[in-house]
Formats: sequence, C-alpha cells, structure tokens
Amino acid sequence: ASRLAAPAAAAGGGGGGAGAGGGGGSAQSAQSAPAAQVEVDANKLAAKALRAKMRGDTAEYERLQAQADAAAAAAPPAPPPAAAPSGGGGAGGRGTNVEVLVPEGSVGMLIGKGGSTILAMEKESQARIRLLSEPDAETGERIVLLRGEEDAVDRAQALIEERLSEAAEREARGGKGRGGKKLKRRRPDRARPAAVEMVPEFDAATGQLKVVERRVEASEAAGGRGGGSESDGEEALSTRRPKRVQRFDKGSGERTKYFRDDDAGASLSSLYEEARRGAGKTIDDHYADNVARAGRKYKGPASADDEYDNDGGVEMHESRLSRKSDAKRKQAEASQQAAAERRQGALEQAAEKRFNERKHLVVALGEHVYLRLQDKAPIGLGHCVIEPIEHVPSHVEAAEEVATEARNFQKCLVRMFAARGAQLVFLEQHLRLGSAGLPSRDTMAIECIPLPARDAAAAPGYFKKAILECDEEWSQHKKIYDTGGCVRGTVPAGFSYFAVSFALQAGYAHVVEDEAEWNTDFGRETVEGLIEFDGAGIPLKRRPPLPFEEMRSRVVDFGKAFEPYDWTQQLS
Repeated sequence: ASRLAAPAAAAGGGGGGAGAGGGGGSAQSAQSAPAAQVEVDANKLAAKALRAKMRGDTAEYERLQAQADAAAAAAPPAPPPAAAPSGGGGAGGRGTNVEVLVPEGSVGMLIGKGGSTILAMEKESQARIRLLSEPDAETGERIVLLRGEEDAVDRAQALIEERLSEAAEREARGGKGRGGKKLKRRRPDRARPAAVEMVPEFDAATGQLKVVERRVEASEAAGGRGGGSESDGEEALSTRRPKRVQRFDKGSGERTKYFRDDDAGASLSSLYEEARRGAGKTIDDHYADNVARAGRKYKGPASADDEYDNDGGVEMHESRLSRKSDAKRKQAEASQQAAAERRQGALEQAAEKRFNERKHLVVALGEHVYLRLQDKAPIGLGHCVIEPIEHVPSHVEAAEEVATEARNFQKCLVRMFAARGAQLVFLEQHLRLGSAGLPSRDTMAIECIPLPARDAAAAPGYFKKAILECDEEWSQHKKIYDTGGCVRGTVPAGFSYFAVSFALQAGYAHVVEDEAEWNTDFGRETVEGLIEFDGAGIPLKRRPPLPFEEMRSRVVDFGKAFEPYDWTQQLS
C-alpha cells in the first residue's frame, strides 16, 4: 500500500512536534482524512493499471486507468494548509518532505551519467531530489527524498515513475533496466517525539545505583530508519568494510597486534575446542587461500623477513572474513557453522548405521569404543577390530577419552594372546579422501591380528622393508617414522597415514601423499605374505563373506576367552 506524506506545515507547528500549533494540525488532519483515503485508492488503481500495461493487457489497462481517473476526480478538495507559528521548526513551515522507495537496481539509471538525469528531473519538476546513502531497513530499497511544494513533489514522483516505466519496457524488449511499479511514499520520521526510558545510573554522592529517566532520540528508540527494532535486541551490524588495521602504536612505535581479530575476545577454551573439532583454519591455510585468490598478481615476499615482519606479509596470513564488514562476516560465519553442523550430522548418522550393522559382531562395549570380530575375510580366529561408537576420523585426531579406551583394549588383547604364546600386530590406515575424491566418512579402525611367535619376530623387519618400497620414490616426507608403538604424537592431525604397531612396544608410520595410488589393502597383504596365507593375492572385495552362523559361533567363543581380560567389566 502507498504511504502518503502530509505537507510539513500541516504537521502541527511546521514539524515542530507536540507544541504550539499542534491543535490546528490535528483538526486539519481529521478534515483531510477522506481526501487522503480517496487519493490512496486512486494510487492503487494507477499501480494496477501500470502493471497491466507492462503485461501488454491493453483492455485491462484502459479499464483500470479510467477507474483511477474517476477516483482522482471524485476526491474532495483538501483544506488549505494552516499557517505555521513563527517558532516552528522541522521543514521551516513551508513545502512538503516526501520519501519514496526505489529498487536498488534502478538507482544508476535514475541518477544518470554524471547526475544528468536527476538534475534534469529537478529542473523540470522544481523540486529537490536527494538520494540517501542508506537503504530502507524494512525493504532494502533505496530512499529518495523529495522536497518542495506539493505540486512540485508530485511532478518529481511522476517523472521518477516514468523513468522506471521506460526502463521496464526496455527490459521487456530485451534491454536493461528495472522498475515499472508505483513508488511507495511515506513521511520522514524526523519529527518523532523523543522517548523516555528508565536506566540505572551510579550516584557519585551516595555511591549507590539509582534508577533515572533518560530521553531517547526517535531514531534510537525506533531501532534506526524504518521504525523496526531488532527482534533479538542485538545491536545492528555494520555494513561498512573495516579500515586498515593499525598494528603499531603511534607514540612508541611498538607492535600492538598482528591480526585484525586479535582483540575479538576469543577465550583459550573456545580456541581449543575449535581446533579439536577441526573447524578453525591455521595461518598457513589462510595464506594458501589468499595466494590462490591473488592468482597471477601474487609475486611472493621480497625476502624471508617480509613474510611476517611487514604488514603486507602479515595480511596474507589473515582470514578473508576479517576484512569484510560485520554484517557479511556474521552471515559467512553462520553459513559455515550451518554447513559444519550438516556435515557432522551426516557423519554421526553414518557412524550409527555402521554400529547397528555390526552389533552381532561386538565382543566388548565401552563408553566410547567397542571391540568386534573382523567379518571380512579374517586372518585367523582371533582377528578383531577396535572402533569408536561415534565418528572419529583417526587415532591421531581422537579425543583423549577415545584414545584411552582404545589403548585399554589393546593392552587387554596383548595380555590375552601372550598367555596363548602369540603376539599381536595392530594396523591402522587413515585416508582423508574417499573413492570419489570427497572427504572420507570412514571412521577410526585398528585391526588386531595375532601372529605366531616365529612370524611375530620377523614382522618388524618385514614391514619396514615393505614400507620403504611402497609409494613413489620421491616424496616430501620421510618414508618411514618410528612411532615407539603409538602413532599419536608422531603424525600430525590432517595427514593420511598408515601405521603398524608390534605388541605396543615398537611400530612404524608412513605418510600417504598420493591417495589415488595407495594400495588400501597394504597392511593385510603384508601380513598375509609374512604368514603365507592361503587367500593371499585375492582382493578383499572379491573374497566371500563367512556364514552368519559361523561368525556368531566365533563371537561367542572369543567372548568367553576375552572375558577374564575384559576391562569393560569394571564399568558396570
């Protein structure tokens, strides 16, 4: 609906608010109400007629235009404006102030080259036309302020509507431009009375807090232009891009900060949780993003010191979000958080589905980790797997409570098979990418394979030789790392790797650089070659699964053998 702006002289004392001359303004408003309503109806009909013309419906346009002309002719004449008191403020006691809303995409067409279009409309209408810099808070459209006599303001609005209609016709014919609708008019909110609110204030005389009245300006009480306050009570975010950060103190010349968000107020616990979830990026990640964005324009630092000592090098390590306005940064952070929650939800669903499918294989269940038998072509009767209940990417990235329970299961299994004269080999493989090149949804899985004493003694040398000969000849990392029996602390989080441990006393790790060329059955094939397994050389996917009854019988027998060493019995 259109919103009409009354002349400033009729607003009670020339826009001076509720003071002298306010009574005359109220009487005149009551007398002119029928005329305003008729004019509103006429504007509605004119807007409908314009839309019918844009659609090409000539008959509907002529019918609606005739109704609009009849409604405008039937409007009673408005009473003459009351004389403003000499002490009136606001618009100076003469003329009319009207705000109209224009689509954002039509602003350039309305201004013209060098402002020629808007100047021509001012000259023709004899009204002042000003385009405000901030958009309307409710609709997001740009605000055009029209000032002058009522006839001049009407002519100015008609010229603007004509320009928008011409642009709409050009767009319909395949040109450019937007518009073609009746503009909204409204009264500026500068004459709103100040509000009063009760706020606590410190009394210097008594040293106590007391509640006092405080006057609030109209714009502050209304929550800014548009009259609507924030529903959640938060301060409106700035849409301006932040200025260049001042990193050095002007007086002493000492560096006060490195990055823009150093004073953002993030606590150590929040930073730790962010790093633990893998949600935050390091300065190296930001550097890679900024280099990729710069493309050919990036020339690299002139020297090694420029990378961190100079502001230009430091800014390359900053997040791109810190250079955006508060509103855009808030929106981007919310979008990233929603995407992270969706990914985490999908991973949790996959972990729950995986656990439900393997419930019949579970031998012992802890609070975070469980032990199950291997159902895919097991190597021997004691071949089992340690897996987390919830999604955990790898042993390296697992939380302390998950890693502790996995370690407890490994210790119990080592004691169990040592009593039988056998030794365990623990295998773990973590690949960051799946088969389609997307982030892998596989969870941590530590395979436990018992070996006879003779084969267990030759296992370290056999695996060392196999790791040194695997993968490409030239690589960025060492071929093999000595883990001492635990891969945590040896391979950093975020890397793809293969790890082997021999009864928790020694072990090796290998960083996988080319996942596409890596043999996913490397660990199993190495063990099968060591013990000369009958099914060695046959891909794991082509091996037939064991019957359900046989697997169930194995689970019962293994559970009875593991029961004296089961640490999870202490939980109950």
